[in-house]
Amino acid sequence: MAFQNDEGSQPAGPAEQPSEPERQSPAMSEGDGSRGTAEFRRTEEPAPREWTLPDGRHTSLHSIGEVAEASGISPDTLRVWERRYGRPEPVRLPSGHRRYTGEQLRWLRRIAEALALGIRPQAALRVGDEELERLILQNSRIKELSPEVAGLIELVREFRGDAMTERLLNDWHRLGARGFIDQRVAPLLIHIGRGWADGKLDVRHEHFASEILTDLLRSLRAGIASPAEGPVVLFATLRNEQHGLGLQMAALVASLRGATARILGTDTPLEEIALAAQELGARAVAISVSLAQGGVETDRALSELRRRLPEDIALVVGGAGARGIRRGPRGVDFVDDFAAFERWLGPLLEA
Repeated sequence: MAFQNDEGSQPAGPAEQPSEPERQSPAMSEGDGSRGTAEFRRTEEPAPREWTLPDGRHTSLHSIGEVAEASGISPDTLRVWERRYGRPEPVRLPSGHRRYTGEQLRWLRRIAEALALGIRPQAALRVGDEELERLILQNSRIKELSPEVAGLIELVREFRGDAMTERLLNDWHRLGARGFIDQRVAPLLIHIGRGWADGKLDVRHEHFASEILTDLLRSLRAGIASPAEGPVVLFATLRNEQHGLGLQMAALVASLRGATARILGTDTPLEEIALAAQELGARAVAISVSLAQGGVETDRALSELRRRLPEDIALVVGGAGARGIRRGPRGVDFVDDFAAFERWLGPLLEA
């Protein structure tokens, strides 16, 4: 998926969404002492970190924000699925807040992978685990774990960063840019995500691999001599989007094609993206959208960004969440993968 690989997301624990019920307790503000003014302070019941299942097993619990961050599926989408399909069915605290078990989180990671492959939610959510795995394997271009990627995952598990970087650099020189992304980086991220979902890897391994890959992709791009007059392409994500590894991959592809890639980064306000694009004289703005960000709100944000950008600055969107933007704002192009992004760049570079 162009610009974005959701397999590398981690639980970071953002705050609960406003629609979750919250208990409020009245308190008196001291003010100047003339009279008390009632105010309300939001208090959330602390979440128990473990839960005993009906069969006696113990499991960790995660807030809806943690689950959204770890799976790439937005809180609103989780609520809609719960109402429409009855899955996932969260644990409810006495306060009414939702909490999800570790098993549910791992299942949602597999659902996220299925959606990224183009499988419709109703198909993925209404089948059992075995049928879900069959759907993923049937639709995935990366069906098996190659010995080379397995070796890299072992280095991740052992936290051998230098050895991992050396091996990836050798792959870069041997496979070329597209082969490096398609045969090494993308499969590595997918299988790390699967390993996390299967309980074979942990969040620390994902963090470690993401840092190694980010540093490497930056250094590779820095070593590419871009034409002095190469068109500027600005890369960014919208507000509340923290996943930036896909931006590094897309910027590398653009640099190899002769563009001048500038990465503004993640979680960027619309007005800052628009201003930076104009100040840099950008020919295009490329936005990455994960599963956590796709949907109506992202549609609106892209429409607003398009309105803020001059007409001569192109706007392209990629990532797993791009499929969830159904209406497709006018003047916004969508790409499904890096090959499509390269094709999209062609006319821009030739103009």
